[in-house]
Amino acid sequence: MDGRGSGGCRGSKGSRARWGRRSAAAVIAATIALALAGCGSAVRIGPPPCLPAPLVVAPAEVQPGGSLTVSSPPADCDLAYADGHTYRITVGVRETRTSEVEVQVARDGSFSIPIPIPADLPRGEAVVSVTGSPMDDCGKDGTGSCAGYAAYITVR
Repeated sequence: MDGRGSGGCRGSKGSRARWGRRSAAAVIAATIALALAGCGSAVRIGPPPCLPAPLVVAPAEVQPGGSLTVSSPPADCDLAYADGHTYRITVGVRETRTSEVEVQVARDGSFSIPIPIPADLPRGEAVVSVTGSPMDDCGKDGTGSCAGYAAYITVR
């Protein structure tokens, strides 16, 4: 035995206690720093961003060769869309994506459009993706959403 105890550390119990307090302080500081970083690296100052209302996709299950309707009610805030603003919508199953369908969006963010499902689209869980909204800007200036503008369906 070398007289240092079973832990093999030199010094008294007091130095081990200080080490423990320093380690705990470092862990707490790192946790706070990560929590403040949030989704993006920028810290947003001001009101929360205006984001579109959630997507509505019906039906939740669709056959290849069928169609579904993608829509969204008005946003709860002013999206500041100009007349003629458009979104682009695709449906994807694994690596396969449909061609983009463009839809004109009202100034309040509302829209509704039927989306044809190609007969050769693979079966399985699918994502309906919408681009052209503020949700595309995740983390660029600290005001976007990291969620993306999407909904999930099943192609049967």
